[in-house]
Amino acid sequence: MIHSAVLVRPPRCDSDDNIQAVYTEERALEGSIRIRCHHFLFVTLRCTDIRRLYDVFATVKHLACVGFLEQLYAFDYRPDTANDAKAVEYDAHAEFRRMGVGVAGSVGQHWRVSEINREFQLCATYPPVLAVPARISDTTLTYAARYRSKARLPVLSYLHSNGASMTRSSQPMVGLKQARSVQDEKLVEAIVATSEPTGMVPRFRNERNNIIIDARPTTNAVVNRAIGAGSENMDHYRQCRKVYLGIDNIHVMRDALNRLADAAVDAADVSATASDLGNAEPAGMMARIQSSRSSWLSHLQNIL
Repeated sequence: MIHSAVLVRPPRCDSDDNIQAVYTEERALEGSIRIRCHHFLFVTLRCTDIRRLYDVFATVKHLACVGFLEQLYAFDYRPDTANDAKAVEYDAHAEFRRMGVGVAGSVGQHWRVSEINREFQLCATYPPVLAVPARISDTTLTYAARYRSKARLPVLSYLHSNGASMTRSSQPMVGLKQARSVQDEKLVEAIVATSEPTGMVPRFRNERNNIIIDARPTTNAVVNRAIGAGSENMDHYRQCRKVYLGIDNIHVMRDALNRLADAAVDAADVSATASDLGNAEPAGMMARIQSSRSSWLSHLQNIL
C-alpha cells in the first residue's frame, strides 16, 4: 500500500540557443520517483528518459489515488485458498467458545454471544458477533450504544482463564451537562460482575479493583466535553476506578512517525550523496532523527 509518491525533477541543461531546456540522459538519471509504503518500504525509481519518468509517475498517481472504494486492490485480490495452507477462516463463535463464553460451568458462563450487530446496524465499526454479559438484554445494549461515541459500546475483547476480562469501548457522550446513561452503567456493572462466582456484584464491597482505562491525556478528555463527549463520571460506576494513560491521539502519533521516517530518508539520501562525491558523511542517522524533534521514542515509552 503506497503512502506517498514524490516526483523529483532532474536539473535542466540549457541548449545552445538558450531558448528551450533539454534533459540529457545523465541529467535524467538525477531525477527520480520516491515511493513510500505504509510498511516503511521505500522505493526509488529512475529512468534514462525523462518522458518515461513522467509517464511512470502519472501511472502511479492514477493507481494510488482511486476515486471509488471498489477500485482498491483489496476488492481485486483473489487468494488461492486451495493451495494456501496458511489460509484460515476466522470463526468468532468458535473463538468465544474457546474462551468459555456461554459455556456452563466455565469462567465464561456469565457471558453470552449476541448477534444484535449482524447487519452492522448497531455499530458500523464493530463485528457482527459480540460477547456481552448474559444478564444484559439486546434492548439494553441498544440504549447503551447511544451513549457511546459512534455506538462503540463496551464489549468483550479477551477473557482470561481466571475470569478476568478485557473489554473495549469508545468515549461516553458526557458533554458539558454531565449526561449519563443508566443502561451504560448497568452494562459496565454487569461486566464487573462476570468475574464473580454468582455473577452479581456484592452490594457492600468497597474495593475498586476494576479499572476503566482512558488511553488519552487528561486534558484531551476534559476538552472533549465541549463537543459533547468526555470521560466517565466515576460517581456512577460502582467498584471502578479510572486511570489515564496519557497517550496522544492518532494525529499526533502519525505526525511523529512521519517526522521520524522523513528524517531517516533524508539521512540516507545525504549519506548516499556524500559517498558518491567521496566525502565523509556529514551527519549520522541518529543526529538527524534527534534534530527532527519527532518525540517518537517518548510516544513509544508512553505506550509501553
